[in-house]
Order: sequence, then C-alpha cells, then structure tokens
Amino acid sequence: MAGDGTPVETAAWPHSKPTCDCHARSLTKCNHPRAYSQPDCNSGWDSSREKYYNGYHLYMLTAANSKHDLPLHPRLQPASRHDSVSFVVSTVEFSQRFTLGTVEKMLLDAAHDAAAIYDLLKHQGIQSFIDLNERGTKNLETESDMKISPKGIPPICLAGKKMKPYGFDHAQKRHKWICPMMQNRTTNTCSTPCSDAKYGRTFHTCSKDNPRLFSDVARSSEQWNLTYKRRTTVERCNKREKNDYNLRQVAIVPPRCGTSIFTAL
Repeated sequence: MAGDGTPVETAAWPHSKPTCDCHARSLTKCNHPRAYSQPDCNSGWDSSREKYYNGYHLYMLTAANSKHDLPLHPRLQPASRHDSVSFVVSTVEFSQRFTLGTVEKMLLDAAHDAAAIYDLLKHQGIQSFIDLNERGTKNLETESDMKISPKGIPPICLAGKKMKPYGFDHAQKRHKWICPMMQNRTTNTCSTPCSDAKYGRTFHTCSKDNPRLFSDVARSSEQWNLTYKRRTTVERCNKREKNDYNLRQVAIVPPRCGTSIFTAL
C-alpha cells in the first residue's frame, strides 16, 4: 500500500453562530449550544501552495501494486492534522475494518519519516519503505570510528568514502558493508587503509538498532528503487479525486442552510 494526504479547501469557516438571542439582550456570558456549518473542519497549512486554508485533509491509502491505482481507504481528516498523524489514524482503521488480506509493504514519503511510524509498521508486520527527511540531518557518530550518512546507509569510512554493500545476513538480520577500495575481495587500492584485514574493513548495520536509518531493504539498492517508485499511485489517486471527480470544484461552493457539503454529497 501507499499513503499520502492532500488539502481539500472548503468555503465553510470554523466559527459558529448562536442559536439564541442572548447577544441581542446584552448577555455576554452564554452557555447555549452554537451551530457550526461544518463542525469537523478547521484551518491548516498547505505546504505545496504555501498558504493557510480552511477545510479538510484528505488522506488516501491505495493499492500500490494495482494497475488502476485502486483506492482502499479514503479518509477526511482535520486540516490541521499532519500527514504522519493522519497515517496513524487511517492505518489503524484500515487494519480493523479490512481483515480479508494482508499488507506486506508500506510506501510513504518523507513527511512520514518518524521513529514511531517505523515501530508501528514493525508491530503490524509490515515492511516500511519511507523516504528519509534529510532536512537538518548531519552525519551520525557511531561507537566506532565510522560515521553514518544522512541517508542512513551506507556508512562512511575514515577516508570519507561510502562503503559498498556486500549482501544481507538473513540469520542475524543485518547488512554487511566492505571497503569501497577493495578489488577482487583481496586487493585493497586505498592509499591509507584503515584495516590490515585480508578482505579489508567491514561494517554491519542492523535494523533493530535503528529501523529508521537501517531499513530491511537498503535505500541505495535496486530493489528499493523498483518498489518505492510505485508510491506515485497515491499521488494519481488524490489527483483523480480532486480534479477528475471535481471534488475541488464542489468543495468551494458555499453550504446551504448550514449543512455540511460532504454530508449533502
């Protein structure tokens, strides 16, 4: 599955109207019920257009391996809710309501790059494919003299070079990395080798140590690229909902008689 959110702007305001005449009688403190045109919508930030808007946050879960971008679970969230929070709500609802099949992989963008989401997917038995949010991230220190790049892997050796992947150990659930200057497994062409081992310097990264940085499938691998490129299915599905099905045009029509637009639809 793939998940992503998109803003849905409406003409309703989050303000309410009184149902009594207390204000006309100069009564400042009133506890009577108030009427809301759309009580479940509020104001949020549209990062793509860099503006505030009033309405909803449509979060969509789609079948990433579907040729027709099949939508699985559309959900109208409050506009102020972040993509990562909307994902948690949607995926829990989806797992409770749809029990006929299983989800093997989840494809998400960098807005979902949070340690709690990795833990949630691991708890649900789902393999995560989430792009890293590199904003403000620097090389991470380790207990050894190696460093971890902002993209998580591969490690960076003392010479400042990225180490080469050398397979995955399924028994211990860890990736193995070797010196990038090694040739034919026995010849080290580095001018200042950091190890005198016959096969050069090696380093292991384990997913359980940091599932965010050390994913089960290396982000630099071909398998990752082939799988993650299917995340665009949710982008096309959101576009179809808003443009092809005219959700964007319908949502900006002022509500009549104080009723919700989506309730009327």
